[in-house]
Amino acid sequence: MKKTLLLTTCCLILTIVLSGCAGGRYLSASRLGPAVSINGQRYVSLCALAANYNLEYEWDAITRKAILTQDGSQARMMADSSTVLLEDTICAMEQEARFHQDSLVIPQSFARKRLVPFFRKDYGRKELPFSGAPGFTIRSVVIDPGHGGKDPGAIGKGGLKEKDVALDISKKLKRRLEGAGIDVLMTRESDRFLTLAQRRKIANTQKADLFISIHANAAYSRWVSGVEAFYIDESVDDNARCLKAAKDYELNLKEDYSGKDTEKILWHLKHREDRKSSIELAGLISHALSKALRQRNRGKKPARFYVLKANIPAVLVEVGFISNSREEKRLRDFSYKDKIARAISEGLKQYNNQFSGIRSARH
Repeated sequence: MKKTLLLTTCCLILTIVLSGCAGGRYLSASRLGPAVSINGQRYVSLCALAANYNLEYEWDAITRKAILTQDGSQARMMADSSTVLLEDTICAMEQEARFHQDSLVIPQSFARKRLVPFFRKDYGRKELPFSGAPGFTIRSVVIDPGHGGKDPGAIGKGGLKEKDVALDISKKLKRRLEGAGIDVLMTRESDRFLTLAQRRKIANTQKADLFISIHANAAYSRWVSGVEAFYIDESVDDNARCLKAAKDYELNLKEDYSGKDTEKILWHLKHREDRKSSIELAGLISHALSKALRQRNRGKKPARFYVLKANIPAVLVEVGFISNSREEKRLRDFSYKDKIARAISEGLKQYNNQFSGIRSARH
């Protein structure tokens, strides 16, 4: 009697767990998780998939976007879209992802053939000697010395030019990062002029992990001082940005889709994580500079700088006010500029160590 009651109870619990809503019924379970049939197509839940394969699962209800992460590797997808980003590889599912019973579900065949093998693949990474952080390691950085050539940037009262300060510090930073095993590309290595579009193009075509633009600040008042770092932000907040995205972008890719909005969709999928990474990096660099230089930390700030519109996390660092006579004098000093390069390097190290789960590499 007890065995019969126990068996009945187990069957009842199993029925409740596997029962679906109208229009969907659960099929046989595997390690992918229970499959649900919607309009004759088999789907699996990303929640169940994440639990079974030890993946981190993040769902953004505003953008209706899901992110799966494991050891720094990321897969991104959106409800009502068949487009999937496996790192930077664009994949198309045979059916759109759907929101079903509090979870995003995707075609079972895509999960089995592409998604699971993607996370099982061994992505070899060059370790960053100064960090030892698990998972994500910074492998390549684009350094952008601000201004140059016919564009001197800000000029101090003593004649010091921003373009020269930015180039000196950038070269010092490059040597430090290369010494740590990081590949570095400079947008300029001499006193030459580059347009903002040229700088942005370099950032977007080199498949680097981060973009750092080096500048010296200026203000009308000669008493203003301190360091700060900027990240891109073109909207009032995430809600406004997502509302605009929902109104402006076609997110449903059909098989016969023309592809005219693909670039916008990819930007939308990437932008949120890149912006989050940029904010974190800007805060860590400004803090490290303030601590090392004993200068006021003016913090991390949003801005609409064109040069920061990169396809990777990007920050613009203001290392001091050249309009302040005392800071101008310091910015002439070799050892002081070396301290700046060391502090920026320290900010990168802290970013790498603290946010090892965020993979911004584009390889």
